Amino acid sequence: MGSDYFDLHHTVTDDEVDAQAHVHNLRYLQWTLWAARDHNAAAGWNAGAALTNGLGWVVRDHEITYRAAAFGGDEIVVRTWVSEARRYACTRRFMICRPADQSVLCRGSTRWVYVDLRAHKALEIPQAAVAALTIRPTPPPHPW
Repeated sequence: MGSDYFDLHHTVTDDEVDAQAHVHNLRYLQWTLWAARDHNAAAGWNAGAALTNGLGWVVRDHEITYRAAAFGGDEIVVRTWVSEARRYACTRRFMICRPADQSVLCRGSTRWVYVDLRAHKALEIPQAAVAALTIRPTPPPHPW
């Protein structure tokens, strides 16, 4: 793992496979949310402390382009990085890969807004949050 990106390793479980015998598209999104959470924690951002104070990140929008299917038992890597930080929002990009056959299953991004959860109002991203993550404007290499 590089300091400016994070890898979440995951084995696809049987309950993630849908009636079409491949992973349901909402699972890919869930994996990206797990990767974002874990990347923030690894970088030292204490989301629990912020939440105690009624502050946190909410999703503004997602963009995902699917390229190949994942199946039960697949070992996948969700590689994520923050590509941009602005005053009220940051963009986190990701690629989900299956290293066994060097397939990129999907690519996408999520725009996160920092909010006062009690007042439902966007806030400037705290300096501690900006400092916790390194901005990487270009994609990292594939995980193989």
